Amino acid sequence: MNQKPFVYADINCPFCFVLHERLKKLNLINEIEWRLVEHTPSASVQELKYIDILNAEFKAVLDKAPDIEIHNPKFMVNTSMLNETLNAVSGSFPESAFIFRDAIYRALWIESLDVSDPSILDALLVKYGVEEFEFSEQKQAELKLWQTEWENGEFGRKVPVLSNGAGHFITGVQSEDALVSFFRNETVQHLDQYSACNLKFNEKVFMIGNSLSSQVISGYLSHAEYDIYKLDSQSELLNKALKQSSALILVEHSADPYFEFCKQFRAMSQSTTPIIYYSDKLTDQTEAQGFALGVSDMLDVSRQKDSLLGRLSMHVRTKHQLDIISGYATHDALTGFYNRREIEQVLERSWQTACRYSTELTVFLIDVDDLKKYNLKFGYAAGDEALMSIANVLSAGRSEDIVGRFSGEEFVMILHNTPEKELLKIAKRIQNNILSRKICYNKDESNDFVTVSIGIATTSANKAHNYTDLLALADTALNETKTLGRNQAIKLRLA
Repeated sequence: MNQKPFVYADINCPFCFVLHERLKKLNLINEIEWRLVEHTPSASVQELKYIDILNAEFKAVLDKAPDIEIHNPKFMVNTSMLNETLNAVSGSFPESAFIFRDAIYRALWIESLDVSDPSILDALLVKYGVEEFEFSEQKQAELKLWQTEWENGEFGRKVPVLSNGAGHFITGVQSEDALVSFFRNETVQHLDQYSACNLKFNEKVFMIGNSLSSQVISGYLSHAEYDIYKLDSQSELLNKALKQSSALILVEHSADPYFEFCKQFRAMSQSTTPIIYYSDKLTDQTEAQGFALGVSDMLDVSRQKDSLLGRLSMHVRTKHQLDIISGYATHDALTGFYNRREIEQVLERSWQTACRYSTELTVFLIDVDDLKKYNLKFGYAAGDEALMSIANVLSAGRSEDIVGRFSGEEFVMILHNTPEKELLKIAKRIQNNILSRKICYNKDESNDFVTVSIGIATTSANKAHNYTDLLALADTALNETKTLGRNQAIKLRLA
């Protein structure tokens, strides 16, 4: 068997971008057909659940491909429209197909531009002289065929999927040596099985009830690929709902006729999760009582079978919209980190927990050296790009550390129960990783890169102090670093 090698890929996938860059570097990209698919057609470009998965996969890409420059756009683009445009361009301008696709990838994953925005996409089409492309039925059919073949293939719906001339398949981002061997139809000795995008997300539903109505609802939800967690009691449901997030909470009215779960959960949590009670027979009086106590909806399963799934889906969509609005209130728009107000609240809670268990708590105050000078020289847009690059380094750190943006050029990092002897090592690693990004202050001097100074405050938390004392000490340490020059770190201990 001898066929042209190809790749199934999604524009929204960071692993696919890294593969595209690696194949360019190996001069293999023009020998391979790039088959565009939609990994998750139903994904909203703003739904936080998908952005969270994207962030996790971006972090994995940084670990697996530190040699590839990539920035986290922190949003997803409309791949349906992009796939149609890219495939139409490849039909009308085959000689420009790779150059234009490369420009789209780099605009998203390097410049963090929403390339599905019509104004941005039109500008790129004009820039590369392919604006006169034409859609064709043949190219539309080709996209549908690729999508069907990928969905029905034995790939676990992962991307990227690579096929060589011998018809063999592998998934994910592989090393340069592995890629060369694979496309030479040779045996690949070492494959990374965990370097593919697996953007699959089933909504979680917590539920109590054992009646026929419960079975009907479970059947509808299972068919719609919800993950259902059935609990045996109100107390078990309350405990799980307080510890884990879910898309819906469903309570059989006969199991909680006085709405005790709803009253307790609403009093103990600020969650946006809809609480829905259901029965095979509801009276107007029961519904009024439930709504008065904070129930999101009341389902009469015997009357509402046909609309049941639609009603539940509507509540899930509303929850995601509320989560997005909530995210705007607690997160920095540029970096996606907690904003100052929220990170201080996180620090306060961390302090209380550390006091309770007498554990170590540490704060890093990280200041970008001379950012104002950088902004004045290159403009605020370039300054934002520099901050995003630094934010990517911080987000790629230890998973247990919590990061927030404290001010324009300052970040806060909270470290729990970290040995004091390790703190300066961690700070140095952060500084070296930022230096490796090679963000230049002076384009004429290749070694004059953007740096950060770090003030460190650590303590064994106790009630003699509070979190503001720790934060103030970190600020003192940061000020002391400034007397030593750029790219310095100083550690102080709160006694």
